[in-house]
Formats: sequence, structure tokens, C-alpha cells
Amino acid sequence: MKNESSRDHLQHVILAAKGFYARKDRAHDLDHALRVREWGKKLAVEEDADLIIVELAALLHDIGRSGAVEKTHAESSAGLAVNILHKTGYSQDIVERVKDAIVAHSREGYEPNTLEAQILYDADKLDFVGAIGLGRLFTLGGVQGWPLVGENSCETFYQEKIRGYQEHLFTRAARVHFEPLFLYMEEFWQELHNERIKISHSG
Repeated sequence: MKNESSRDHLQHVILAAKGFYARKDRAHDLDHALRVREWGKKLAVEEDADLIIVELAALLHDIGRSGAVEKTHAESSAGLAVNILHKTGYSQDIVERVKDAIVAHSREGYEPNTLEAQILYDADKLDFVGAIGLGRLFTLGGVQGWPLVGENSCETFYQEKIRGYQEHLFTRAARVHFEPLFLYMEEFWQELHNERIKISHSG
């Protein structure tokens, strides 16, 4: 019965979050949050973390991306999450721990000091590698008006941001999952440049 109640609470949180994510760019939408939740659950089991904290933080970590009135989207998301969780009936202890994880997930002024916060950070990064990571990158590039390659492009974002994620991951489990997905992206960019060279030479 307790498990059913917990699932009901989670569904209420997802419904509340859905409205906020509808206003986001498609690289940071509800689907992204749900994937981060799944990565978070996997890492939480492998690292023996508090699953409910990780799930809630993952679901709500980006709800403040648009219309943020505070300094960072993480702070804005954390504030909105507190209101949602209070209304849904979660205890103050859970609310505070989820807030702490969300506010630190972008490492802008805050560091993820709890295991659950570290797992949220890692899970968020795992959703930016592999085939899904490429899809998100190109979606973000479309929103920002980036070209595929060249200055201020999808490729430079990959080189300057995504390539460096692995060395900043907190958990061993995340590093294990990250490696093959990262290699897939490396091979993609290599293939893209090979094709561009062939096309330029054929012309």
C-alpha cells in the first residue's frame, strides 16, 4: 500500500512538472527529465543511493529553465520543486534533500556534496552522450542557430563541453556507462569529417 502511495505521489509530481516543461526548448523537455530519472534510478541502485530523492530531483531538475527570476536555472528549478513537493505531501526532509540536489546539478555556485546530488549531476550528463546526446545537441543547435561545424557550432559545443564531462563525473557507475556512449559520439564526428573531406575532394 505504501508503495502504491509513493507511485501516486510521483505521478502527481510528473503531472505538475509537465506544464513547466511544455515551455522549454526540446533539448530540456519532459522526455529529457524522464530519461535523467531512468539514468538516476540505475545509478542509485548501483551506488546504493536514496532512490526517491534521485527520482524526484531528476524529474524536477530543469523546470525553472524558462522565466527564471533567480540567478541560475538550477536555483529557480529548486524553488519551484519545493512548492510542488510540499503541495504533493512530501516530508520536509525529502523536500530539503531534493532541493539540495537540484540546486547543485549545474555546479553554478553550488557543489553536489551528497551522493544523491552527485548522481543527479551524473545522470544529467549521461543524457548528453550517445545517439540521444547527438539528437539533443542538434536540437539545441537548432534553437541557438548553430551551424553543424565551424565557429560557435554544434561541434565546438561538443568539443568544449561534452568531451570534458567524463573527467567530472562523480560515480564509478556513471563512468562505466559513459564510456561506450562517448566513443559512439567520437566515431560520429570522425565519420562526419571523413564524409566532408570526400565531398570536398569529389567537387
